[in-house]
Amino acid sequence: MRVDVQGSAAGGSCPLCGTWSDHVHGSYLRFPTDVPSGGRSVVLRLRVRRFTCRMPPVVGGRSSSRYRG
Repeated sequence: MRVDVQGSAAGGSCPLCGTWSDHVHGSYLRFPTDVPSGGRSVVLRLRVRRFTCRMPPVVGGRSSSRYRG
């Protein structure tokens, strides 16, 4: 079984200055391996978006969308 998950956050806070940004820099896939599956074969594909801070002097600082378990 394959489960695809994608975040729905509108943006993220810069880890350096705390400013909210909704400018998407890109995304990448994560494949968590410790998924409880009751003995079944499960692949979890987690798409994570990265947001870019536009506040000087932090321009280019990045934050990733967070997922709670």
